[in-house]
Amino acid sequence: MKAVLLNNHGGPEVLEYVEKFPMPEIKQNEVLIRVKATSLNQVDTVLRKGYPGMSLNYPHIIGGDIAGEVFAIGAGVSEELINARVVVYPIVLPEIKDPKYKGREHLNAGWKYFGMHINGSYCEYVAVPAENCIRIPNEISFEEAACLPIAGLTAYSGLVNVGRLKEKETFMIWGGSGGMGTMAIQIAKASGAIVVATCNSDEKVEFLKNLGADYVFNRETDDIVTEVKALFPKGIDLILDYVGPATFDKSFQIVATGGKIILCGMITGREVTFNIQQTYFRQISICGFYLGAMHDFYNLMQLVIAGEVKPIIHKVYDLKDIQQAHKDLDEGNFIGKLVVRI
Repeated sequence: MKAVLLNNHGGPEVLEYVEKFPMPEIKQNEVLIRVKATSLNQVDTVLRKGYPGMSLNYPHIIGGDIAGEVFAIGAGVSEELINARVVVYPIVLPEIKDPKYKGREHLNAGWKYFGMHINGSYCEYVAVPAENCIRIPNEISFEEAACLPIAGLTAYSGLVNVGRLKEKETFMIWGGSGGMGTMAIQIAKASGAIVVATCNSDEKVEFLKNLGADYVFNRETDDIVTEVKALFPKGIDLILDYVGPATFDKSFQIVATGGKIILCGMITGREVTFNIQQTYFRQISICGFYLGAMHDFYNLMQLVIAGEVKPIIHKVYDLKDIQQAHKDLDEGNFIGKLVVRI
């Protein structure tokens, strides 16, 4: 099968496109997906560049977003799934699950993430548990579906389950023009919230306003903390921050009393400092999270089917052009998602 292999860490040039790589074998209760599309995520960059304490079995295939057709089934899987159009929940859950995590099974130890712990989606075929598959209707393209497993699920889980965003509350996201940001804005508006977002160009400011954001700031030219405080003297109810040290102090300054900062990334570093006294005086909640549960993914899909959330696709590449796709991902000059058609 065609695949993109990672044999060592580095820049986009370490991604090797090959046309003859062994197809995966399927086990009991698994299906073989003929991948039609995948999309790029920041975690792909982390895996490509390398991360302290992380080891991969080479050659490794990255990519966590899988959308395609069921090509073959293993023992114990209904034949009704053959040829089904599906999108795949990006975590393989462990067999033994702690009852205390019922409804949040992704919190169990021993989960495996496609593209990190096991081979992922930068290839023609992937073996996945049948229970991870969600059918997608014909009106949703494979390219759109491929935008949902990581960026979409993270946005939905963060706002709905972790942040508990309510109608008329204020929501803010740092970096609203990426794949997760554009979906978070739409999910927040579907919840009836007032949405504040940031980006790095006037072009993106206009796009995010048209997408539904009520207030958008250009981080290159605007004094964001001052302007947000002027608009919302009581602060922001819920802030989604995946940037890390570059924005955390600003988040802490503008979050409302009784408000919440939710964290799901660290693209500018791993460590921050904050005032413990102010945290309890203002009753600020700081919550970390990653991805979400299977039912979150299903509920997100219903929003997409209903037309309340639409994946924003900036550009579609062929698999053989993966190095260029990663160069564009590193540069960040795009809105929404970069998608690879396979």
